[in-house]
Amino acid sequence: MAWIVNYHPDVEQDLLNLGRAEARAILKVIEERIAQGEPDKLGKRLAGELSGCRRIRTGQTRIVYRVDGDRIEVLIIALGMRRDNEIYDTASSRVD
Repeated sequence: MAWIVNYHPDVEQDLLNLGRAEARAILKVIEERIAQGEPDKLGKRLAGELSGCRRIRTGQTRIVYRVDGDRIEVLIIALGMRRDNEIYDTASSRVD
């Protein structure tokens, strides 16, 4: 089953910040592991302000996303390095 993948508007800037090679690797993970996989079972569940979200680690980069199983949709919230929890702070600011 293929999932519908949507992106938070600021994820485009996240990809630009990562650079071309890293952005391609991240998009490949999103396509293979999230869109074509089982995102509701992958990754680590997050807690606190990001409760209801999950994250997948690929190298030093994290993909923070939220799954809506009823609609078969995944929202990619933030992409970036873990440095001092920077990615999680960014994701928290983007969660409704």
